[in-house]
Amino acid sequence: MKLITNNPKFINNKFKGIEIEYFDISYIDILKKARDYVHENYEILTHPLYGSVKPNETIYRSIIVKKSEGLDIASINLISEAVTTFEKFRNNKKVPEWTDVVKDDFSVIDYDLILNAINRIL
Repeated sequence: MKLITNNPKFINNKFKGIEIEYFDISYIDILKKARDYVHENYEILTHPLYGSVKPNETIYRSIIVKKSEGLDIASINLISEAVTTFEKFRNNKKVPEWTDVVKDDFSVIDYDLILNAINRIL
């Protein structure tokens, strides 16, 4: 399994059975990175748009994927819809320039949601 993330809270973390891949890229680029993995026969285990924070409000996103036997059509549809949804929200309103305190709050939200998912997966 892999955790694809742009959340710096995961940089020094280790979870048994999960490889953490941190990228210093945008939210949409994390979605596209997950899409690339799906096209390399990975299955998405956590919803790309989880949580109650709109995609055009937060800057952090983390997605867990696992190697699959073949192309997972459900994951292709899921990540495609997530990219489309992000672009729709972004076209309506750009992501604000948040203060460091707000960025840290978004980082904690993303971290906690994925940590809960990891605890359920493992």
